Amino acid sequence: MILSNKKDKSVYIIQKRLLIITICFISSLYANTIQRQFKSIDDDETLIVSLLAKEKIVIAERIREQKALARKKAREKLIIAKVDISKQSMRVFNGDKLLYEWKVSTARRGYKTPLGNYKPLYLEKMHYSRKYNNSPMPYSIFFNGGYAIHGTNAVSHLGRRASHGCVRLHTKNAKTLYSLVRKYGKNNTTIEITNQFKNKN
Repeated sequence: MILSNKKDKSVYIIQKRLLIITICFISSLYANTIQRQFKSIDDDETLIVSLLAKEKIVIAERIREQKALARKKAREKLIIAKVDISKQSMRVFNGDKLLYEWKVSTARRGYKTPLGNYKPLYLEKMHYSRKYNNSPMPYSIFFNGGYAIHGTNAVSHLGRRASHGCVRLHTKNAKTLYSLVRKYGKNNTTIEITNQFKNKN
């Protein structure tokens, strides 16, 4: 385009400057729009990361609760008979729950009741000791060779050492324990025999 006079040149210059200003203004608006969009994306990303982190914490807590519940259910399937020679007592647990606490008689002087953790080997509703004058041993739970938990008629001796090595219980209590072992199974039963006095020495 050929400009014929100064007036046309002035108009052209003004139009050109206006065009440049308009382009700059539009570019600035576009740039601001892009910047806001990127900021929005950054904000959304931050929000998503925050939500994912919270969800991760919630999921981890649920997993811990599920594992704790599973352990609790597993323990509820267990029977633990804890014999304390120093106290001449037995405590019977179903998992963490104390079911019973009974007096016992363990080995008197010259004999021993073996310490340790055991699983029942076999059960006999009525056993007679060939070693000790065919003595009756009702509701016997054998846990280590010839050693057993069983009922006794010598209830007056319960609470003090009086046996040849077995763990004696009142017959009705021996029957209760015997029934629990049959119900939950030998593999789910543990017999723990300790002596606090000996452990302190």
